Amino acid sequence: MKALKVSTARNINFGKRVARNGSPPSIMKNSTSIATTGLPKDWAYSPSIDLELKQYTLLGYLQRVKARFGERKLYPYLEHLHEHLGTLLELQRAKEDLARTMVGSLVGFDPHTGNAIHERPKNGAWLDVIDEVIEFALPGLKNLRSQGLDIEQEITQHIRFTPIGLQPLHISEGWIFLRHGKEARVYGYAVPILQDTITEHVHRNVSTRYVSSYTVGIGSGFEHIKADLIQRFPAQPVPATFALETDLAIPCIETFMPLAKRLVLAHVRGNS
Repeated sequence: MKALKVSTARNINFGKRVARNGSPPSIMKNSTSIATTGLPKDWAYSPSIDLELKQYTLLGYLQRVKARFGERKLYPYLEHLHEHLGTLLELQRAKEDLARTMVGSLVGFDPHTGNAIHERPKNGAWLDVIDEVIEFALPGLKNLRSQGLDIEQEITQHIRFTPIGLQPLHISEGWIFLRHGKEARVYGYAVPILQDTITEHVHRNVSTRYVSSYTVGIGSGFEHIKADLIQRFPAQPVPATFALETDLAIPCIETFMPLAKRLVLAHVRGNS
């Protein structure tokens, strides 16, 4: 068998579940710091109520996220868009509920029912601004999220998912191979019993840890990599092993890994 070229992370413990990805040398596009694209959760009503300022703040955020999507960097930006939409919709519902409980001045009685008629209470100026902010923000956030989901769907169609070798009955933990070009990153993965059910967060249910990088070629395919891992880590002699391959130049951490996790989780759930 041809010798495998391996770059290995030290102090590997297969059974230890780690909730963050490793950070080996990049095989694809470099990561961009997510801090530069952030939008505070309370941006719509804090620190000041200024419609023009809020519009500029939102437009700047949308432009930054759109630039990340242009680089095919999807996460955590898609999650953040979903969260911002949820926050604004919840704020809108809370404001409507508050308005229904407020009673304005008595203006008369209904001649048919005798019920008191009150004038509609007037909003404070700051509440009117929040209404305008929500009305302005929702279409832009929804549109950009839709664009991100379209990109996600397109990229997912270019990821090949393949079980490698004999699979055990218990597939909630094992190995995943992320391959692009001649290099394959190996990660240990684990799926917990209790899982987040929010669609945008499902990839978080799969914890991963970087193990090694292999050069893939003739005589050093996925079966050989799996055999090498079994020899090096005998604690699990027949591990569940899945290869995910793409020909697209996509960022590993922001896109390839989250989508790979989703595909692995779907397979685990479908065979549980």
